Amino acid sequence: NLSKMLKFVVTFLALAAVASAELSCEDCSAIGMAISAQATSEAGIQDQINFLMGDICAAAPPELGCEDNFPAFWTGIATNLFNGEIGWYAPQFLCEDVCQEKFYSQAPTCEDCVSRLYGSTGYMADQEIQVEVVSGFLNSDFCGDDTEICPAALQLVIPMAMNMFAAADVQWAVDFCTVNMGC
Repeated sequence: NLSKMLKFVVTFLALAAVASAELSCEDCSAIGMAISAQATSEAGIQDQINFLMGDICAAAPPELGCEDNFPAFWTGIATNLFNGEIGWYAPQFLCEDVCQEKFYSQAPTCEDCVSRLYGSTGYMADQEIQVEVVSGFLNSDFCGDDTEICPAALQLVIPMAMNMFAAADVQWAVDFCTVNMGC
């Protein structure tokens, strides 16, 4: 199911992430909870739609009706992909390495916060991970009874979106950490 697939993918990413000697479990968890909340908020999802829609709809076949359907479709994807309990930035996955170490620091530095978020997001470009994420959605009840349009749209949208997120300038992470984590 989608939860197990995301847990596998994000656990893999957390183990592959560069651990920071300065970031504590609590600090990292606070970052994970905050970015998950931001990424699944109405404003956060709208920002993602604005970022993704032009390129994705330009690549979508006309029968998908991308311009009309993308906002609602992406909202469904984003609320699952960035879910605070089981999603990409969920603390249990984003912070698995530092939480096992149980290292405690005074406060996260901006460098630690940016490195953790941007490093994790960079793994979205990995084609094997994209295949796992698409498979997770396809093997869940995400598409309901739709066996044609939704699966085709997932196979187009998820890899493109993940590549676009991975290629985004680091400034989004700097802005997030500065504003939301107070570093």
